[in-house]
Amino acid sequence: MARFLSAQAHHYADEEMIRVDGAGRTYSRLLQDARALAAGLAGLGVGAGSRVGLLMDTSHRAIDVWFALSLLGAVDAPFNCNYRGSLLLHLVEDSDVSIIVCDARYAAELERVAAQASRPLTIVIDGAAGAGITRLDSLYLDPPDLDAFDGVGGEVVLYTSGTTGPSKGVVHNQRGCILLAQYVAEVCGYGPGDRLLNFFPLYHQNARYTGVLAAIAAGAAIDLESRFSSSGFWRLCRERGITAFNYLGSVLTMILAGADRDPDGAGAHSVRIGWGAGAAESDRRALRERFGVELVEVYGLTEAPMATVNLPGAGCPAGSAGRASAFFDVRILADCGRAAAVGEPGDIQLRPRVADVFTRGYHGNDRATVAATRDLWFDTGDRGYMTADGDLFFAERAKDSLRRRGENISAWEVESVLVSDARVVEAAVYGVEVDGEEEVMAALLLDSAEHDPRRIIADVAANLPRYAVPRFVRVVADMPRTPTMKVQKNELKKEGVTTDALDLALER
Repeated sequence: MARFLSAQAHHYADEEMIRVDGAGRTYSRLLQDARALAAGLAGLGVGAGSRVGLLMDTSHRAIDVWFALSLLGAVDAPFNCNYRGSLLLHLVEDSDVSIIVCDARYAAELERVAAQASRPLTIVIDGAAGAGITRLDSLYLDPPDLDAFDGVGGEVVLYTSGTTGPSKGVVHNQRGCILLAQYVAEVCGYGPGDRLLNFFPLYHQNARYTGVLAAIAAGAAIDLESRFSSSGFWRLCRERGITAFNYLGSVLTMILAGADRDPDGAGAHSVRIGWGAGAAESDRRALRERFGVELVEVYGLTEAPMATVNLPGAGCPAGSAGRASAFFDVRILADCGRAAAVGEPGDIQLRPRVADVFTRGYHGNDRATVAATRDLWFDTGDRGYMTADGDLFFAERAKDSLRRRGENISAWEVESVLVSDARVVEAAVYGVEVDGEEEVMAALLLDSAEHDPRRIIADVAANLPRYAVPRFVRVVADMPRTPTMKVQKNELKKEGVTTDALDLALER
């Protein structure tokens, strides 16, 4: 990573590299600040193999911490900033971090979690800090040797949203992250003069490696926005000279709606391409025909990013996630265990073609690592089918998760928080569609009919990300079950928002 950053900073030294909410820095300043912080972190004992957690919103300081840890060869674990209570404690424990850098707004919650942790934690705060707490701004020092930091052996642990169990730490090395960034830049045709836009948080692979690092790989610039505004999207793109942006499917619908509310803002824009996943074909067509913007649609996971690519003009059929990328082989395994026929649905499986692009495994969880593969193929947990030309069509997630406003939500994690309340005997969490968006619904089996489900949701909400707190809740006498007593969530989903369900959004 050090050589990669140094080389790009040498070539594009005085060019602006990154802006966060409008405030910018050049390539050379970015590297200088990262090295200065690396010197201070080294003074705290951070070095090759050290494990450091990050609980930080999008900011220049968060970028500095990420790059400084990379220069030192440390292992950084960016945590979902929405996690609180028991879910945050799980990340802290599972990642084996000894130091956590956090924004001041998260300090109180982190200190409560640290008090329950099984090992001592050093907390570094970006902002006002109490006595005995290290402030991040005090760690920017003059590095004794600009070449002292070579980033050997650095890794990152990216946490999944969790599916049938607690969130797992997906381990990638720095070379794989750079390869991903270079590949994104290549297929999108990025180069000097391009300016990317990304509004996803920095604990996402999207913002880090297909956003910031992709811009660096291309000698381009990037604007990071801490808040997404659908109504102001096109105006911002026009004013900033944006040429490319990253998306997830639901975001595109909002972007198009925003243009209808502010038609002048979309005039004379410079955007030519978007990169992401989950685009509805109608949105893809509308962006092309109304705004001249093409989309590079991909399919992948945290463990195996960019497994397929649907490039403009490649001849992939409408609605396809594209064909196997340069990184992975793709196959469909039928339910009976044989290779699926053309058009036959089954499990999507991947196998890496290139070293380091695939995860090194789940941190501290060899059992899960082994269970995720079959005959050296990685089971994605997703289902789909392929055409005779190798075009992948995504069918559904076999995993127990849902997506709300662009955020993946683990049903298992929400259920585990709900059943931690003594009043809840059993909980089933699933998605229901409301006005074209997926919302979180919980069916509760309670130990007494006297309990108020509103009160239960309110009491456990502090242990959930805000976007994962159920909007709808219903009390049931029992769950629909299989002969082996497994809850049939598909039956609950079919019922949708039932008449006995409480809409908590109306009561907030």
